[in-house]
Amino acid sequence: MSTPAERTLESLPNNGLPDVVRFLFFGMHGFLDEIIFTSIFNLVENLDRTMSGHTSLWSFLMYGSCSFVVEKLYLHLRFRRGWSTWRRLPIYICFIYTWEFCWGLALRQYGACSWDYSHYPFNFMGLITLLYLPGWVCISLYQDILSNVLLRHSGQGAGINIERTGRGPN
Repeated sequence: MSTPAERTLESLPNNGLPDVVRFLFFGMHGFLDEIIFTSIFNLVENLDRTMSGHTSLWSFLMYGSCSFVVEKLYLHLRFRRGWSTWRRLPIYICFIYTWEFCWGLALRQYGACSWDYSHYPFNFMGLITLLYLPGWVCISLYQDILSNVLLRHSGQGAGINIERTGRGPN
């Protein structure tokens, strides 16, 4: 008799989206997220009613690669370790801040970093700021849900063996 988690994995179809398609999806989704976030932030911070948002082409690579890796974290932490969403969330947040910092540091070396948080409180080297923590929490929760939905439709979780923990998903 199989556990509920094993039945969930067994019910996933086996027609997974190729990695490159998921990377492209995550990159485009990141573009959209950043444009929406910057337009809302500009409205709140500067009372800019034009609702203009902005992004950089580098963001496509940053968001695409970050979300792709977070999806792998999701698979490992949820299905192999049996961790709940709330237990996974701090890992996602630490990973996102590290990813943003590393990308920003590398881009800054070439004069290509499109952000500078030096004027915000709780920033580190102007590359990351805790001011954005609520946004990253929301995005991380959304990514967790999105990964679950994409995996149900793509079958990516079907090959995961969760017998090691005996715990169900979530």
